[in-house]
Amino acid sequence: MLTNRTSLVTGVSSGIGRSILLLLLEHGCQVHGIVKTEQSKEKLDAELSALLPPDRAKRCFLHVCDLRNTGAIETLAHSLHTKNIRPDILILNAGVGLYGPHEELSVAGLSELSAVNFTAPLLLTNLFLRDIKAAAGHILFLSSVTAAKTNNTHGCAYGATKAGISSFAKSLFEEVRKYGVRVTVLAPDMTRTALYRNAPFDAAKEEDASLSPEEVAEYALFALTSRYGANLTELTIQPQRHRLERTVKSKVHKDT
Repeated sequence: MLTNRTSLVTGVSSGIGRSILLLLLEHGCQVHGIVKTEQSKEKLDAELSALLPPDRAKRCFLHVCDLRNTGAIETLAHSLHTKNIRPDILILNAGVGLYGPHEELSVAGLSELSAVNFTAPLLLTNLFLRDIKAAAGHILFLSSVTAAKTNNTHGCAYGATKAGISSFAKSLFEEVRKYGVRVTVLAPDMTRTALYRNAPFDAAKEEDASLSPEEVAEYALFALTSRYGANLTELTIQPQRHRLERTVKSKVHKDT
């Protein structure tokens, strides 16, 4: 069902985004992946060259765009449109985590959190929505289980950005459903990615205490390949057990 379709996916360097990129390529999709830096692009290019068979590798294109920079986002969209690259699948996965007592967080960190988790998805949706509508395509947002919570202690700003993007996605669906556009929010819980590498906590080591990036990617694929005419509006994915371990880490924000 994804053969000959074109996707644009943010945050493909690692974690959930990388798993989604690989799964889309496996199912015949052309994938344009966004990474933050040239260094990330070179590293991922090398990994994919060694990993992918030629027929998949030729359908994978990486683009550098710092999602904190609105000008860079506009430049990316203009560049793709100039090359007549018009995605019919938009997957807004990139995100940063920032944890700790709110008064101890840096202004720079909070600014990056808002820019990457909330502003960038809004801008990318704005810039590519005409393409998605013309193709009756699909927009998929990676939110978080924290979006529905009101007790995100030591993560209240992060939870607020995810609640905002979930609210946006649900309203957007009501706006564009008459054009055949589908909109899905995936809200995973603790997943084994780099999001928590500088948080003072992590999932317990037991397998049933966290999700794998590959599992979350499979749910994304399920939403994208479900029957046209049915929209999976929101899907929360949680491990069987809720078990955290305290860790000794600096309170510094990092990209997924």
